[in-house]
Amino acid sequence: MSSFISLFGFLSLRREWRASGIAIFSAFALMAGGVAWAPAFGASQAMPPERVTLQLKWLHQFQFAGYYAAQAKGFYRDEGLDVEILEGGADKPVIARVLGGQADFGIGDSDLLISRINGQPVVAVAAIFQHTPYIIMSRQDRNIRTPSDLIGKTVMLSEDQGAIQFRAMLKREGIDPGLVNIIPQRWKLDDLINGKVDAVSAYATAAPALMRARGVVPAMMRGVDYGIDFYGDILFTTQAHIAQSSGRTDAFLRATRKGWDYAFSHEDELVDLILQMDGAVQRGLTRQTLSEEARVMRSFILPDVVEIGHMNPARFDATARTLATLGLVPAGIPLAGFVYEPPAAVSPRLLRWMTAAGFAVFALALLGLLWNMQIRRRVRERTEQLQAEVNHRTEVQQQLKASQDMTQLMFGTAAAGIAMTTPDGKFLMANPAYHATVGYAQAELQVMDMRELTHPEDRVRYEEMTRQLLAGEVDTFSHEVRYLKRGGGDVWVRATVSMVRSADGVPTHIIAVTEDITQRRATEEKLRQSEVLLEIAGRTAQLGGWMLDLSGGPMTWSDEVCKIHEVPMGSKPLLHEVLQYCSPEWREKITATFRRCSRDGVSFDEELEIITASGRRVWVRAIAEALRDDSGAITRVQGAYQDITERKQAEHRIVRLNAELENRVSRRTASLEAANRELASVNRELETFSYSVSHDLRSPLNTIDGFSTLLERTSGSLVGEKGRHYLSRIRAGTRQMGDLIEGLLSLAKLSRDPLQFGVVNLSDIARQVLQECMDREPVREANVCIQESLTVQGDPRLLSVVIHNLVGNAWKFTSKRVVAHIEMGCEMAVNGETVYFVKDNGAGFDMAYEDKLFTTFQRLHSPSDFSGSGIGLATVQRIIARHGGRVWAHGIEGQGADFYFTLGDGKAASLSDTL
Repeated sequence: MSSFISLFGFLSLRREWRASGIAIFSAFALMAGGVAWAPAFGASQAMPPERVTLQLKWLHQFQFAGYYAAQAKGFYRDEGLDVEILEGGADKPVIARVLGGQADFGIGDSDLLISRINGQPVVAVAAIFQHTPYIIMSRQDRNIRTPSDLIGKTVMLSEDQGAIQFRAMLKREGIDPGLVNIIPQRWKLDDLINGKVDAVSAYATAAPALMRARGVVPAMMRGVDYGIDFYGDILFTTQAHIAQSSGRTDAFLRATRKGWDYAFSHEDELVDLILQMDGAVQRGLTRQTLSEEARVMRSFILPDVVEIGHMNPARFDATARTLATLGLVPAGIPLAGFVYEPPAAVSPRLLRWMTAAGFAVFALALLGLLWNMQIRRRVRERTEQLQAEVNHRTEVQQQLKASQDMTQLMFGTAAAGIAMTTPDGKFLMANPAYHATVGYAQAELQVMDMRELTHPEDRVRYEEMTRQLLAGEVDTFSHEVRYLKRGGGDVWVRATVSMVRSADGVPTHIIAVTEDITQRRATEEKLRQSEVLLEIAGRTAQLGGWMLDLSGGPMTWSDEVCKIHEVPMGSKPLLHEVLQYCSPEWREKITATFRRCSRDGVSFDEELEIITASGRRVWVRAIAEALRDDSGAITRVQGAYQDITERKQAEHRIVRLNAELENRVSRRTASLEAANRELASVNRELETFSYSVSHDLRSPLNTIDGFSTLLERTSGSLVGEKGRHYLSRIRAGTRQMGDLIEGLLSLAKLSRDPLQFGVVNLSDIARQVLQECMDREPVREANVCIQESLTVQGDPRLLSVVIHNLVGNAWKFTSKRVVAHIEMGCEMAVNGETVYFVKDNGAGFDMAYEDKLFTTFQRLHSPSDFSGSGIGLATVQRIIARHGGRVWAHGIEGQGADFYFTLGDGKAASLSDTL
């Protein structure tokens, strides 16, 4: 038996060898004869076309006309390709589908570059659009013209289509994207037309035409106007696909270029083709909108300028640097291999022949070996499948548990607040971050509903949005809403609310993911208030700002600058147009000044005259400074304009007034000089008169006084008592007359002698005067108070006369009091001026006669009550006036008087001011 088995095994082994030998022999035979019959095979047998899938980024429209043409006209088929074109949509992320193997090629944008920087193995094959067609579109009547106008506005944006360019534009303008309310793109123009959103991301080739077709005028904001210009509609694939067959990639690229050439030369034919596609007419596409799209696309693709699909690796490097500078991607990531480089060209005919021959030889060589191994492999595969099934179930259970653990961990540790409610708003559960935001514990929330938690002013809007969610009109919504916190107060949150439905579409739960934005809202409100105040200040001061990016493009003007130049708001002139507004006499200087600023960084502040759009001449103040990047290169010049026409006109009026005043002063000076000459002549005559009075009047008085004294002494007994009384009255009259003459001479001299300034201690003089008075009348009782160190700057001799008169009067007019009260000091006036005073409790005076106090020879009391010449206070007034001060008094008859005086700034008054 054993011998039989051994023989059977040997024979079986021999049969396997024979089969292998036959197979190997056949292979060599085919290889030997291949050269003879391969050309005939290639000519008579067409290779089956390779299946290739292209994923569009959006719905069918002229944007993809080149691919439609290559398919419809057989260009792909000629290259041995069977191409399936997949329509795109919001739920079909292109990059993810290509990386996931659901498509071989895709059409992307600048997001493709970011994916590559982040390590994804994507390769750019051709850039169809040389300039990105992405725009931010709004209604023209919303007056959204610049990125700063979007602050606080709601923008509908697709994160995988154009979002990176929008964020780059905001950052280039120094605007935090967080200040813009960005919501997911729903791709519904009605949201923009009906005012549900303020702006949307869109394609410049199609969306504006659709807006106009709806009767709404669009406004467009382009990234290129703010230095953001990337490639658009980039055809791409993966490194793995190219490694499998670079020839397939070359063939697809050649056919695609032929398709685009055909599309632009047969636009009407392609328009008809697109209108026959599913959903095209239903979406509002018409022959007019498609033709307009084709026309606009030419300015982005530039088919008459560069080869369709042209790519410059240096431009991708520049784009990466721009994104890195704005903080959107890490810097320094190499892009080697990102741009596809076709290999050397190989004849397609030869390639098909070699492929067919090699495949036939290889297939026949393996035929025998595979036949013998088939049964054995089937048994092994079945065993492995059973084991794999067991392993798979175990792994799925482990992954399910791990997923549950991870979900619970993420739910519990997430920084964002997460809450789950029933469809009618009853709370089911919430994570710790949500509890921290609203202040309620889990048990407290479970007896509440979302409406109860929402601020009363926000409830109507929340209920309407929830109604749309339950009705299936929207799948999710985001809004900013106020929640009522536990313990009082409210908190602002940004909530993204989604509906969870069962397999049959019935709503089961609502998930709300929240972020506390209270601080951001407060900051936005402060920013809004600051902007309002800045706008008011700019409008009030006629001051506006401007900015110029030196990389190219127009100058940005604020509304106030546009108003100054009398041009429409939002105007953005080029630099040479701005310089043309300068008046001819200023244009050359300002051009050179601006060149120094932009080239060397020299700031300037110039006042110049411009000619506005209406031809009016206006004076402005132009200020500018240069801004540098991290490398020190000047990238931008910015500054301010201010309308200073009124100030300049005022300055011209002041110049004229000054000239007129100078003429008036000259005339007045001449008049004063003449008056001074006349005054000097009067003074000389006064001196002559004084001498005459002194000589001619005193001599007779002395004679009268002398002879009356002699008569009284020699003949007193003869004239009797009455005669002696008459003689004494004659002598008293002559003495009084002498005192009056002496007072007049002293008063006149006060006006002639120049002041000799020095330090004067008024306190010492007052004490000296009072001491002399007490020595003359030792029996009088007086209560005296003199403030210490009343030190002033003035003429010592004249100020001594002032104190002698004021203090002497106080002593004289208190002579009838049992106890005299005399006080001297100083006080500070409201205006900061030092006021000196002498107060007493003497006879006082009637305020009705106040204006006569300081007049020469005016006396308010009878000579029989109080002696005096009537010249003392007039002398005081003259001295104080010469010191630049003033003197006044307050009194009550029978109760006392208060005399006040100031000494000005220590400068002598002119002679004419004291006369």
